[in-house]
Amino acid sequence: MNIVTILVHFEGEGTPVTDAKGFIKSQAKGAILAVTSEGLSPEAQIESLPGDASFNTMVFAQDGRFWEAGRVDFSGIGSHLIVETIHPGASVDLPGGVAAGSIAWTIIGGGGRFAGATGIVTGNFTARADGRFFDHHLYKVILPAGG
Repeated sequence: MNIVTILVHFEGEGTPVTDAKGFIKSQAKGAILAVTSEGLSPEAQIESLPGDASFNTMVFAQDGRFWEAGRVDFSGIGSHLIVETIHPGASVDLPGGVAAGSIAWTIIGGGGRFAGATGIVTGNFTARADGRFFDHHLYKVILPAGG
């Protein structure tokens, strides 16, 4: 199996979509903190990712649970992943107007070096009342054979 593991720290903002109760557009940029790969041929190894990562997603939030889908870009290698939730994420309110939560996305496709990718992404975040959030994502990207 060809697997790339990526850890990213994102900072971003969620903006409510006008006239669409519960929908939030989420955008963030992130620093790639670590990358490892296993099972890839020597010429296909991904040991580092230059540049940064960014994501654009649409979130539907209701009663402390949320669903999300969108795209994660890795600009340094001209590649991206398409992600969506199968099960809702959850958050809890903390003192001081902060919320904390977690979510898991399924990787349903990709492009560039991640063409044909599947896998899973887990995320843990804190969010402020003004819409700013801080998020760590751990990606387990499974690439087709022959990588």
